Amino acid sequence: MVNNLIACGGTFDHFHKGHEAFLEFALSLSGKLILGLTSDDYIKISSLKSQVSNLIESYEIRKKNLEDFLIQKKVRDRVSVLKINDLFGPTLSEKLIIDGIVISEDTKNGALIINQKRKELNLSPLKIFMSPSVNGENGKFISSAGIRNGEINREGKLYIKPAWLKKDLTLSGILRKELKKPFGVLSVDVLERQNQFNLIISVGDVITKKLNKLSVNQKISVIDFKVARKKTFSSFSDLGFFGDETVISAKNPAGHIVHDLFSKSLDIFKSNFEKRIILKITGEEDLAVLPLTLAAPLGTVIYYGQPPLRPALRDFEGQEKQGIMRVEVSEEIKKIAFGLVNRFKTLK
Repeated sequence: MVNNLIACGGTFDHFHKGHEAFLEFALSLSGKLILGLTSDDYIKISSLKSQVSNLIESYEIRKKNLEDFLIQKKVRDRVSVLKINDLFGPTLSEKLIIDGIVISEDTKNGALIINQKRKELNLSPLKIFMSPSVNGENGKFISSAGIRNGEINREGKLYIKPAWLKKDLTLSGILRKELKKPFGVLSVDVLERQNQFNLIISVGDVITKKLNKLSVNQKISVIDFKVARKKTFSSFSDLGFFGDETVISAKNPAGHIVHDLFSKSLDIFKSNFEKRIILKITGEEDLAVLPLTLAAPLGTVIYYGQPPLRPALRDFEGQEKQGIMRVEVSEEIKKIAFGLVNRFKTLK
């Protein structure tokens, strides 16, 4: 039976495959759909979103992504998108005859609150329809939080393949040449001011020492006590650490990304970062940028030096520019990093 008017709502951040299935389910139940889209102000005051509000897309972007999907499915005329500033939106209106509400697993409590409020207002309760969940490769339902946390893409695909957690990877000759190209943008002399929510990582001993001297307070530092592959430092204090950091060790031969480096990269981001973390590499840390990029939440900033195998960058007058490479972790950067790692050879 198709209901005349069905309501649903949400943030629809980083519009993904699960959102698509949710809307298709809602549309299958209704002639018309009224969709409440949370405003930017509502997101900012929501205690649930307070730690990640800077990573959530703006209302304009979220609305456009919704409308693009509805237009693509040729159902735009069946859906009214309304900006909402609270949980209830239009569901308490006496003028609208709403037959039911569609929810997902993580919004069912909201529907119960809405029906309780409707009861207080002498309005009939809404029928509740639970949309089936769509799982990603990690076995969990696809969520915007999983995307923001850097675990999956919008199709639910993992950025770190399970096979990479079991087998070591090695660099091919062709790919070695490609990795000479800059991965990120050059930050010369002055480090940009970071948003208070940014997680900062340094990769390389010289960069780590410089950031420590500048009191950047990066949460993760990857070092190997070498510069240009020559033993240069012998202690953490040489690099400006105070001795109260958490030290994690990993072996990673030159030209490799071992499975342990992927595992430890994932484990690091499960930390609450009460203490700063030093990832001490025995071998070489140059390629650690790639697993860290794939494991990191969106918005993370990674600083690393120009590796010795990479030719110096030059400015418009042809002068060499020495500086720090800056990688801001985004969906696009993760896609690039995934493409590069996916071309490594798997060791048997």
